[in-house]
Amino acid sequence: MPRRALQLCPNDSAPFADICAGHTAALAQLGFEVRTLFFEARGAGIGEFVPVAEVPEALGETGIELLVTHRYRAYRAGVCLARRGVVARHVAIAHEFGMFGRYRRRLRRRLADRGSRFAGVSPAVADDLAVTGAADPALLPNPIDADALRTRLLPRSEARRALGLPPDALAIGVLGRLHPKKAPRRALAAFRRFAPTERAARLVFVGDGPLRSQLERDAGSQVVFAGFRAEARRLLSAFDVLLSCSTEHEAFGFAILEAMAAGVPVISTDQPGPRFVLGDCGQYFETDDELLEALATVRANAPAATRERMVHRVETAFSASALADRYKELLE
Repeated sequence: MPRRALQLCPNDSAPFADICAGHTAALAQLGFEVRTLFFEARGAGIGEFVPVAEVPEALGETGIELLVTHRYRAYRAGVCLARRGVVARHVAIAHEFGMFGRYRRRLRRRLADRGSRFAGVSPAVADDLAVTGAADPALLPNPIDADALRTRLLPRSEARRALGLPPDALAIGVLGRLHPKKAPRRALAAFRRFAPTERAARLVFVGDGPLRSQLERDAGSQVVFAGFRAEARRLLSAFDVLLSCSTEHEAFGFAILEAMAAGVPVISTDQPGPRFVLGDCGQYFETDDELLEALATVRANAPAATRERMVHRVETAFSASALADRYKELLE
């Protein structure tokens, strides 16, 4: 009989539906049959949707060998299941910094949680867990199905038409929420200095968020606001480079991982989360002048050696098989 595992996640909004699918694939390689429950539905069509209060009743039985929870809300539900004896082992994964930054959360963990094992999606997040009292946190990076992503990429010309880009544009993509953590204003400010030197350049924001109206007021004719796209990864083929200006609050950098899987060059701030993902496969900047220098070197395609390094890094560090190896070590 297959080993039974349960996975809990607050919602299936991007990229968590794909992350949960990757954990399912990894655990399947270890002989687990995984059931995934989301507390809120956002329409990804993966897993089941059960309000958090109804999770115990939805399970209806014990005998679950492994529980995997993503983020704090799911962790809290997982602690309740473990205390009721529904699950034997609980692995709680932190996807952001500060999971136990609040005193009340740390107090609840000490009083109510006696058996959870914690993991971070990057070494920086694991270190943050340790600082706030989690014992010996593990590393379980976000996985990606690179082959599936490449299969679903739109042809370059079609992706550019979908974004309203000229065929000859030098397209610089910024993917993700228009939120201070992602520092889209820095990307725009740098592009406004770069644009006069490259009239064919276009800065493309794919995503939405609280900073959009401000960005639109400051943007010029060479800036495109594509809004939220449910299948944003399919449009990666439109870009000559992905630009990430994320701050130190960026815990991982899933858009960077998607770009690597698609073979798109990456320019990124030198922060622990993005650097863990990108490794030596991209260009880094600290100052705005360094960012301008990096933009000036953008070419239509990454050198073959760089693409090979990206593919190798994705497969060896962020594939379902790589995650399965980490789970095997953790569970043993």
